[in-house]
Amino acid sequence: MRRAVAVLIVFASVVIGLAASQQTPPPPGGRGPQPPPKNLQVLPKDLTIQQVTATMRRVAGALGVDCTHCHVSMTDRASDDKPTKLIARKMFTMTLQLNEELKDVGTPAPAGEQKVTCYTCHRGALKPLTAAPAGGGH
Repeated sequence: MRRAVAVLIVFASVVIGLAASQQTPPPPGGRGPQPPPKNLQVLPKDLTIQQVTATMRRVAGALGVDCTHCHVSMTDRASDDKPTKLIARKMFTMTLQLNEELKDVGTPAPAGEQKVTCYTCHRGALKPLTAAPAGGGH
């Protein structure tokens, strides 16, 4: 139950932000309903392709990488052949746990947002800094 609540908190912004787009029919000549995403192991299994894509774009931006950093190819996103994808799952799990453990610490996160995200540490870089830059950052 605790994990389910954490998952809902972490991905509420995705669900809220894309709820309207789910109700809008595709444009004329556009693609119809998409098949459900495959091989979701940490993200909620009921997310749509659009919601998963939006989440992945935020992660890619937070780390300064593109999709192929974790995915073998864009035609086989479900493959687990890249070690970076397995690391990403661990990082998602860590973020879920941190948000659950920190929910009562300090100021609550605004509704639909998280206290800790990939960007919290990565700041647009693949490897987070482990010390302040020269000059102290003040």
